[in-house]
Amino acid sequence: MNPTVDLVLSCRPLERIASEVAVVGFFADERPLREGAARADWRLCGGLSRRIEAGDLSGKSGEALLVGCGRALASPRLMLLGLGGRRGFDRARVRDEVRMAVDRCLALGCTRIALAPLGIASDDLPRHAAELIGGFHEAARTADRPISLSMPVPTSEIPGVTRAFDQARKALGAAGFQLRADEVERGDGGSGGSVAGSDPGPGRIVFP
Repeated sequence: MNPTVDLVLSCRPLERIASEVAVVGFFADERPLREGAARADWRLCGGLSRRIEAGDLSGKSGEALLVGCGRALASPRLMLLGLGGRRGFDRARVRDEVRMAVDRCLALGCTRIALAPLGIASDDLPRHAAELIGGFHEAARTADRPISLSMPVPTSEIPGVTRAFDQARKALGAAGFQLRADEVERGDGGSGGSVAGSDPGPGRIVFP
């Protein structure tokens, strides 16, 4: 039986999600950096952009750079991944890039992962739910310990993403997935719980 995958849809931005490693991606033909990579670059005072400009990464698919974050992010390390060209970034590539990203984290011994949607806008996550769940599922088959994956999602998008991920899991028959959502952050930093507008309960949907 595959280890449990705890998938958290977090209303927190990537830099505020505590994990062992945060993961972002960028396209070879797209500048400036966008989405999760842009947020991480901002928190690192342009450090990622400088590494790219220096030629440490070109953005080609399969490239990866691991950097220390100090106190800039809640995660001590950040993995920057090349996603190849924006053109032709289809659903098959989404699945492959997600699988490879999680595989790399597991190879480092990291099982608590904060993963920005790779090459996907937050409002487009439901359309790519099958590829994301499929990539997570394929990577989890090589793991020997439970995995915690946290993905930053705007609060307004969480109910729709939750439904799409649930449907994708059922279609795939992926056992062992647990899906939960952080509630809206408060002044104390927020806590895990139910999503506003969703059914009341402990804030976790367990996929048997």
